[in-house]
Amino acid sequence: MSAQNVDQGEREDPVPMSRDELAEHLTTFSQERLVAEVMAMWDELGEMERELAMARQRARALDSELGEIRNRSGGRGDFAELGERFRVADARRKQLEVMLSNERLRRKEMEDIVGSDRVEELQRENARLLKQEEEQMLLILDMETKIDQLLAALKDSNS
Repeated sequence: MSAQNVDQGEREDPVPMSRDELAEHLTTFSQERLVAEVMAMWDELGEMERELAMARQRARALDSELGEIRNRSGGRGDFAELGERFRVADARRKQLEVMLSNERLRRKEMEDIVGSDRVEELQRENARLLKQEEEQMLLILDMETKIDQLLAALKDSNS
């Protein structure tokens, strides 16, 4: 604790006083002055406690609001995590753009080598083969269904 007497123009003592020194120093003040100082400090303490309570209430409200925002966002976490996700997605986008550019170049070079008519012919053949593959997959699925039905019928007949 340090002593200060503003009325007499003394400056704050930078060296803390011991309890005994403080008690002796306070005896030099009038009782009215001491009561006024205690009352002023009491009021200041009350104001600080009110401010502290309001700050705690604001902190709880903000914490609650942050929790609601995190819940609404599907638990995505905080801003740093979102920034990291964005950085990764941007890097992936750039990688895909490079791959697309490379594929376009490859196709252009192939077209130049074999000719655009041959490329169109190969694309038509590829489309035909994909359609044929799809039809065969449907046929296989249909056959699997029929096999399952036959197995179920055999089980029923043996029971």
